[in-house]
Amino acid sequence: MTQTDHDSEKAMPTLIPPELLETARKQIESLLEVQKELMQTLEGINHDVFSRAKKEADIASEFVGKLASARSIPDATTTYQEWATKEMELLAAAGRHMFEHGGKIMQASRRLFSNGRRSAEA
Repeated sequence: MTQTDHDSEKAMPTLIPPELLETARKQIESLLEVQKELMQTLEGINHDVFSRAKKEADIASEFVGKLASARSIPDATTTYQEWATKEMELLAAAGRHMFEHGGKIMQASRRLFSNGRRSAEA
């Protein structure tokens, strides 16, 4: 390519105005940021689910061991009550985590549908 060919390419107007290109670039960056947030939230949910499953298995294993060693009905009843208390605590914690993750998903979704602009609340 000669120097005059290169100069003529610079002088040619583009079909898309630079302002529109800049706006599109910003929207794509915002979309990628929201997508990253959503992926991090989903990873957190995944981690919480597996963590809860492990705790469930640990509690069940502990329960079976204690129940097998119970020597009387009151011992078995106490074992059941301890197990039920731990299960309720685990369910409450899981509910809190899901509520938090749901809020993060809602915030990211709101940003997604508001063209990526952060609100004053976020």
